[in-house]
Formats: sequence, C-alpha cells, structure tokens
Amino acid sequence: MTRPDGPSEVVRRNNAIAKAGVTRIALADLTAEQRAAMASYLPSKSILTTTTHDLVRALRERPPPSVLKWGRNHIGVGLLTALRNNQVLEFSDGAETRNAELKGRKHLVVCETGEPLSEVIAANYAFALDADLLTIPGVEKDVAEALTEELYSLYELRGQSATDSLAQLAKRVRELCPGVVLPEGGGITFFTSHIPYGLGFPEVPSTHLEIYPDLGVSVLNGLAAGNADTTGVRSAVLVDPSQTQAPEVEVVARSLAKRRVFVRGYPWKTANVRDITNTVELFPYDFLLFATHCGDADGYRFTYEFKDASGRTRRLVVDTAIGVSQTDDPDMLNVMQFQRFHELDGVSWRDPKKSEKIEVGTAIKDFIELQCSKDLEPVARENIPRVLGSAALKMADDNYIAMPRELAASGSPVIFNNACASWHQLSGRFMFAGSRAYIGTLFPVTGAEAAQVAEFFVEHDEDMPLAETLWRAQNKTYGQSRVRRPYVMTGVYPQNLHVFQDDVPSYIRGRLESALTSWNEHTSQSDSEEAKVAEIRRYYRSEIEWFKRKWGNDITKKPTRRAKQKRLPFRP
Repeated sequence: MTRPDGPSEVVRRNNAIAKAGVTRIALADLTAEQRAAMASYLPSKSILTTTTHDLVRALRERPPPSVLKWGRNHIGVGLLTALRNNQVLEFSDGAETRNAELKGRKHLVVCETGEPLSEVIAANYAFALDADLLTIPGVEKDVAEALTEELYSLYELRGQSATDSLAQLAKRVRELCPGVVLPEGGGITFFTSHIPYGLGFPEVPSTHLEIYPDLGVSVLNGLAAGNADTTGVRSAVLVDPSQTQAPEVEVVARSLAKRRVFVRGYPWKTANVRDITNTVELFPYDFLLFATHCGDADGYRFTYEFKDASGRTRRLVVDTAIGVSQTDDPDMLNVMQFQRFHELDGVSWRDPKKSEKIEVGTAIKDFIELQCSKDLEPVARENIPRVLGSAALKMADDNYIAMPRELAASGSPVIFNNACASWHQLSGRFMFAGSRAYIGTLFPVTGAEAAQVAEFFVEHDEDMPLAETLWRAQNKTYGQSRVRRPYVMTGVYPQNLHVFQDDVPSYIRGRLESALTSWNEHTSQSDSEEAKVAEIRRYYRSEIEWFKRKWGNDITKKPTRRAKQKRLPFRP
C-alpha cells in the first residue's frame, strides 16, 4: 500500500480471486489499511480474518500428529515434506535442513533460492501437481541480465558461429541447475529470476514462472484459466502489421476458424499502435498472436538534476524510448514512455555494488513524483541507438511499447509472440498484466519456422499441456538438433488450448457490455485519467455497436459452462 499504484495492486488481487472462483478468503496478518483495502472489494461473508497468533492458539488446542523441525534453508523442501507427511513445520536455528531427494515423479519443480515466498509457492505448486521439488542456487540479477543480453545479441557477433555460441550458452544454463534429474516421460517447471532454463534441457518439455514481480497471482491466474471444465478458447486476435514475412498468421487463422474459434485479424494499417493497445487491453480474447519485428528501440538519454526529500542534490541519468499513437484530436498524440535508469550520482544503475557506493534513499521516488507533477526538465539530452529493455513491437505506424495494465478485459489469455527475441522483456510484462501463458522467442526465427511451430501449436491435441505442445512443435520443426530451440514458455504447466463451441458472438458482446458498465461507474481522480477513461468507454461503445450490426440486437440466452460459475465481479 506504500506504492504509488497501491490501489491497482488491490484490484489485481481481487481479479485473481474472481477468476479462480474463490468462495473463502483468508486475510492473514494484514495491517488495518491493507485489510480495509481488500475488504472493500470482497463479499463480507467470504472473508476470514486470521493472524499468526490465532494459528498458534488453534495448534495448541488441537495438536498436530507430529512436528517437523526444519532449519532456515530449503524451506520449500521442508514445507513440501510436511505437507506430504501431514506434519506441522517448525523452523528453528540449528535444525537439520536438506535439499530434496527426487522420487522419480513425472513432473519436477526447480526453484531458485533466495526469496522465501517463492519457495513456499513452489512447494504448494509441487504438492498440487504431485511433483518433485528441487532448489538450486539463486542467480544474481546482473548475471541473469548478462546471459539474456548474450542471447539477444547472438546473431550480431562477428567472427563466431552463432550455433557454437548458442551451444555454449545452453551448457552454461544447464550448469546453473545442479542436481536436476530429467523426469522420464514428464516435464519441468522452473521458478526463475529471469533465466530461460528450458534452453539447457531440450530433452523434456518445460515452462517457467518468474519469481518477480508477482509470482503468486501468476500461478493463480494460470491454474484458474487452465481448467478446461470452466475456461477455454472462444476468440483469438491475430496482429500482422506487415513489417516482416508472417505466413503463420494465415495458417493460424485457418486452423482456429476451422475449430469455430472467433478470429479477429489486424493486418497492415489496421495494426496501428492505438487500435492494438486498446484491443490488447480491452477486447475479450483468449488467444493473441503477434507476428512482427521486436527489438530495443532507439531513444534519448536525459540527465536530470533535482533535490530529494532530504534536500540533497541528485543527478539521475535516464534512457527513454517512446511509442506514439493517434487520438481523435488531430493536434494531439498519445505518447507511451519506457524509462530505464542508467546512472545515479555518477554510479551505474546496473553496478551490483551500487548500494555500497551511493545511498539511493528517496531519490527515485522523488524523481517520479516531480516528473508526474511536470516540475522537472532535463539539463542535458542526447540521442542513443538503443534503449536497453524497451522491447518495442513494430506496428504499421510506430512502436508499440507493450506496458499493458490489464489484458483481454480482465481475462487470462494465452499470448504467442512470434516477434524476434520477444521473450526477454515481454514475458514478464504480459504475465504481470494477467496472461495465463506467454510463448516468446530468445533470438530471431525465420517465417517458415514461425509458421510451422505456430501451426502445430494451435492444431495439437486439446488435452496436451501447452508446454508439451510447444516442445513437440520445436522437435518437429528443428528435428534432432538440441541446440536451436528459440521458443520459451512462461506459465503454469497444467493448462491447454481447449476450445469452446458455443454462441461466441453473444458471449463476447456480453463481456463488452459488462465491461462498459464497470467503466461507466468508474470515478476519475484527474483530468488526464478522465480522458483515458473516456477513450475506453468510446472503445466499448464502438465494439458493442459493431456486434449489433453484425449479429443483431438480441443476445442468445443459451448458457455456457463458464456462465454457470458464480464469480466475484471484476474491477477496472
């Protein structure tokens, strides 16, 4: 709640609860402010308030069958052991602690250490999947960034074979996972700081879950949306701005339409930044395919000087990339900024020892506040050829810098991004926005490769997990080569592309009308926010009118399996 976007964090958690169909919500050890924020959205009869004190008292009144004493390391392994043995886990200094003994289960969960909460989530995930759990050493952020940067620049190296470089990188990735024993006939889920571990283990299907920024919500979204009995694929959006050869778009469109999926295409000029931004966030789709160029955009290096809250003069250097879109006002443009901190008080922001060299304090928070209030102008500026991490998707008119606040009208779609090197930055952004699965590439792919992988991905057996589908698609495309495996998946393992065959236009229009109702009730806090909300309302009114013209005014009342579930309301 101390973050500037604290209220939106509450909304994201409410929406995850709604998607999961939860009927009992425990608010445990929250402050009064946190509890009030969550309780304002949740039905009072569903809320159970509890504290650690309540739990200790309950355990004393009803002692457990046994207690597992555990040390402070490998806590996920300890938790999973206690869950399987119906024990209470008690942490104490000096108690025995150990890594897992793999039992040869069909699924293996591999989790980096260093963040206790991620180990707890990994243990519960492994328990739910009846999987083995192995913890591996955590990877420093600068090491992870350097490795992904090498993958990004793989085909720019001169005097060195890209295949040899890729083989070396895959070997280094594998060495970061000591103790991994491949599950025979199964798969692996990696809980990672942002390393594509699957690259090092091409023998089996794999997927990834990123520890930061919001692992728990990502797992909940994936498990809820991956339930084939209540969710599935009704509609798809295909984006092709004609910036590159994209034969996969026609192949995927034909395949999905054959299975009676509602397919909406955005070819050439219709794939402009404004329409794609609105569609990605607001249209109720279940599958999204991008077929375009992706890369870090050129931009600017701005230097700012300001006084922080303590009165100390700070000098902050920020790299900025922009994406521009049209508005209804011919004299007004929307500008999306991606900012990456480059240097503070002469010390590189990527310096792993920067905290020893400078005191960051409130400098970044104060900079953001000054920038939002428009009380800060740069004292120096220069053009730079690449803003690291901007990961711009090239649309017909300009760069689409994907920073979605939500996806698919608070849905949990599958994102398949065929743009080159589209996994590095965009997997985290789309998962944070609510995607249940994200498939992207580590390095460039050809049009023929993209078409073959995408075609197999959408035409596979519906009951096959997405991770296995992607693995088989790459096996089919690249044959016996264990080196070239450009595609990586992020998301929970147990989910698929089950297709619903019901009255899809009526379902979509109902979702659009429900979303418009929510946004009509939204109260804006500023003029700029009101302008954004007005744009959203216009979008929904326009879409509803299109569906009325296309299919008439009457919505079929035939219920669907999803409609039978009672859910909490989504919040914009």
